[in-house]
Amino acid sequence: MPVELLDVVDEEDRPQFRATRERVHREYHIHRSVMFFVFDEEGRVFVNQRSATKEIYPGYWSIAFGGHVLAGESYDSAAEREVREETGLTARPRFITSFKKRTADERENVKVYAVVANGEPILPADEIERGKFVTLAELNEMLGRFDFLPETDTLLKILVEYTARSGR
Repeated sequence: MPVELLDVVDEEDRPQFRATRERVHREYHIHRSVMFFVFDEEGRVFVNQRSATKEIYPGYWSIAFGGHVLAGESYDSAAEREVREETGLTARPRFITSFKKRTADERENVKVYAVVANGEPILPADEIERGKFVTLAELNEMLGRFDFLPETDTLLKILVEYTARSGR
């Protein structure tokens, strides 16, 4: 597996230096990532359960997909790459908003996108156990029953605002 290099950035998202993914996480550096919601034609959102072998939060549920922005890569290019890698879809991601993720495990500057599925998502088994399209009401019910990633509250606000605005 090739070494994954990331840009370490400051609070204003200006690149400072490059480091391996392992070093970035170990030393708690701020870095870039993308997240994206996947919708079906009816406006339902795809929720997914992380693989039990994931390094951080194994088995937790997520309302979005995502990944790191590689060193020298743009957010938009990373979003397109991650859509293909995480879901097998070729649909073009549309930028929604950005936020700063600051958890005990990770510090990321995140850009959030939306994708309308142009087929059934193909989930990589080493990344995702399972997933399904759900309505916001079904998602709300799931939130009370399952463990979701720490950034879910922030992403849920973005999701609700986006669906209200876009009619999704």
